[in-house]
Amino acid sequence: MEKEKYFYRILAFTRLEGEVALIDKFDQAKTIPLESWLGTVISLADGQHSIEELIDYLRGHYGSNVPAELERTVESVIERLIESQALMLSDEPYVLPYHLSKPFEELDPNEAKLSMAEDGYQIMDKPVH
Repeated sequence: MEKEKYFYRILAFTRLEGEVALIDKFDQAKTIPLESWLGTVISLADGQHSIEELIDYLRGHYGSNVPAELERTVESVIERLIESQALMLSDEPYVLPYHLSKPFEELDPNEAKLSMAEDGYQIMDKPVH
């Protein structure tokens, strides 16, 4: 994996009860809960950091007890998120559209809906949970 690539989310997300979940592009009332590692990477996928920076950041959280497979785990998580069309890579830093910039509950709902519509979401009148 090319660790100098920048990684960014391409789906809106939420942090419900402390857990990260993706928001369904065609039914915003539906969320897709993520496993811990997937949620961590999605929440950090701001387009402004490389994969190497992500690995270094996570390594720093373990102090002297860094798991032996940390790098391979992160690479595997990124591959899974790319395959599921939740994440993309770029050679350059990438500025996220408004609706992807923060967890949905931290955004202005009207501005987020406009941004989502521009990105191909089918906007529902139901609230995002």
